[in-house]
Amino acid sequence: MKAFVPSAAGPEEGFSGKNAVRKAGKKSSGNIRGKEPLISVCIPVYETEKFLTLCLRSVCLQDFENFEILVASDKSPGKDEKGRSAKKISALAKKECRILRKKAGLPPVEIRFFEHSENRGCVEIRRTLVFQARGKYITMLDSDDCLKEGALSSFYQAAQDYQADIVHARFLSGTFDQEGLFTPSKVNKCGKIFIGLKSGREILSSWLSGLYNGNVCGKLILRELYLKAFENIPYTECNMADDFLIYFFVAITASTYVGIDQELYLYRIDSGMSSVRKIESLERWRMICSASGVFTVISSWLKEKNFSLSKEEKKDLGEQALFYVANNLNQLKCVLAPEIKEDAMAMLKDYWGQHLVEEVENAMAQKAKVMAQKANAAE
Repeated sequence: MKAFVPSAAGPEEGFSGKNAVRKAGKKSSGNIRGKEPLISVCIPVYETEKFLTLCLRSVCLQDFENFEILVASDKSPGKDEKGRSAKKISALAKKECRILRKKAGLPPVEIRFFEHSENRGCVEIRRTLVFQARGKYITMLDSDDCLKEGALSSFYQAAQDYQADIVHARFLSGTFDQEGLFTPSKVNKCGKIFIGLKSGREILSSWLSGLYNGNVCGKLILRELYLKAFENIPYTECNMADDFLIYFFVAITASTYVGIDQELYLYRIDSGMSSVRKIESLERWRMICSASGVFTVISSWLKEKNFSLSKEEKKDLGEQALFYVANNLNQLKCVLAPEIKEDAMAMLKDYWGQHLVEEVENAMAQKAKVMAQKANAAE
């Protein structure tokens, strides 16, 4: 069992073999008052208030000096175990953060809170955070997860060592107990990472081929790349494939990606804003199956800009679309309330197209039949 609370020691040296992680007060990027922060830690909230205090504490205790914390609620109705909203939790965290950092001999960190007037989904809450951020770099942190000790220092050091505008670190999946102690899962339920460098077009093609994941969390990314990405993304309400949409446009404009062999992000299993859970309303289902709009946005942009994908990139993009159709069908089967399933299927076909949905559904049924036959033969 492992506590997330920062210790005196930082994480191990990463892929570079260059400078070790900087400790507080030692050659770290100086916190010069009046200067803009180097890193903005951006935290979206929707029904994850019960985890927010732990999340914020993991950021406040970072040994990096020059950063800010942004919390944005997507009109979340949630409360923590004491009945507090995200706004109230953030206000209390400001006081706690000031005390904790003063005790550690670290300069204060600003925590800013924002809230949507209506629920708009994952793409738009991240857009709000990016536009409000002031840092040169942004790291996205889901409000049910935590950063490991020294994470920001490690991210920033790698960005400087490799002149990278995307730094990708390892996730570690697991659970937290009531004391905030983290226990890794037996199987690490996180996406792939490529350890090393990619540049130019390989950043996009390597990601589309599955060499590494496109989660926006667990990465340090130049804010400029996010701003360029959102210039190409129209207003989009969805809670599925949001990372895919944002990272597609980030990857297209990025110059250098580096993956580092350090676990810097603690991922809480099955609890996030878009994690699979019971869906009892068609409005919530609409936010899921509107993942189809993600591929409409990308296809429209490719056509408008006359941007050519290679044969392999087109194939990989198509396979990703099929993956999300299958994902939607699985959710319809497993987590939708029975009384809305008929209407939900009609909505799914309306978004993705009846022919595509039925084609994927038939392929899934055939695959399940083959697997059942193999299982029976094995017995």
